[in-house]
Amino acid sequence: MATLRVGDLVLPSFPPFVKDARKHISDIENFPTRKDDILLFNYPKSGNHWLNEIIPRLLHNKLDSDHLLVKTFLDYVEDLESINSIPSPRVITSHLPPRHLPKDHIKNGGKIVHIIRNPKDVALAAFHHYKQDPFASEVLGVSKDLSAFLDLFLKGETLYGSWFDREREWEEAAKKNPDNLLVIYYEDLKQNGMESMKKFATFLGTSSDPDFLQSVYDTCTIEEVKKRKTTPFDNILLRKGNLELIRVY
Repeated sequence: MATLRVGDLVLPSFPPFVKDARKHISDIENFPTRKDDILLFNYPKSGNHWLNEIIPRLLHNKLDSDHLLVKTFLDYVEDLESINSIPSPRVITSHLPPRHLPKDHIKNGGKIVHIIRNPKDVALAAFHHYKQDPFASEVLGVSKDLSAFLDLFLKGETLYGSWFDREREWEEAAKKNPDNLLVIYYEDLKQNGMESMKKFATFLGTSSDPDFLQSVYDTCTIEEVKKRKTTPFDNILLRKGNLELIRVY
């Protein structure tokens, strides 16, 4: 099928994007969030799934979580009103850039967590992801040649456009909204987990008990999340989660 595009964004063939991508993005921009909603808007393959395991546990102050990513993933959910049935506090996800945030969220005091990952690792993780993901392969086709794929990545021709442009947008958004937007680094979360967990707790206003934070972190390692298989796509979404994977190649 033809590549789905809205402006500089290359979009996956999620049903609402296929039906009318511009309308669905507009609906996301006008989605009525609650003040205690936490938005996770992140570039693909940067650790979004990982945050969807950690943040709900912190918000609800318990190690078990019934949060399901597929029910609050704005890009994928066709009927956005269905999200209104989910009790607060909600964790709501998208891969869209900050210009497409629900427009009243920050104005109403809402918070956003954004995670940044080394683009080399993002690119390699995306390369393997796209080979298995029908929503990506239908749109882009998938080259088996890594160097050709990296060329696409550098040109901003992979899903959701240029990593470099997106992260520059987020940098500007963070400068404008320092109290509402927490930027975290994947590498810090991986290597200095407790420091990142403390930042989450401070930003979210949740328990800062070190034993609880350590327990949440241990419960949400990539290895533990893989065991739980919380979405039908876990085998695709979660791979190794290592740092500087590109060196292997």
